[in-house]
Amino acid sequence: MKVEEILEEMENILLESGRVPFTNKRLVEEDDMARLIDELRDAMPSQLVEAGRIVSDRQRILEEAQQKSDEIIQQAKAYHSKLTDENLITRQAQEQANEIVTNARKESEQTLREAEEKAAEILDQAQKSAQELAMDAASYADQVFELVEANLSQSLDTVRKGHEDLKQQFRR
Repeated sequence: MKVEEILEEMENILLESGRVPFTNKRLVEEDDMARLIDELRDAMPSQLVEAGRIVSDRQRILEEAQQKSDEIIQQAKAYHSKLTDENLITRQAQEQANEIVTNARKESEQTLREAEEKAAEILDQAQKSAQELAMDAASYADQVFELVEANLSQSLDTVRKGHEDLKQQFRR
């Protein structure tokens, strides 16, 4: 019999027993009560052992749950740390990439400025050289024209003189 059943039977015996007049006491059969007490004693250890096992299992389950919880928390912390580290690495890589791009832009802008300055310098030099060459060509052409004019003038003088000589020979 279970403890609850024994206790219920004891309660029924007590409620069904007769009252002692003018008191709050009842008369119960001693043998019935002794038998139920013995049964209670016999039933208690097995149920106490069962209760102890349940408490022990409960404690073990709680400890395992706590240990599992601690492991999960540690894993979460490790994962968070890893993500934080990866995020930091990603952020540092992004910063380095941005710095490289910025430096490359600055260098390309500097190179472009230098190339534009060099091109302007070369163009200026070429314009000066072309201007000097044009002036030299004009001066040379002027000298050639003066020489041609002088030669033509001398040739014209020779032709005129020859023409005059020829006229004079026929007039004679």
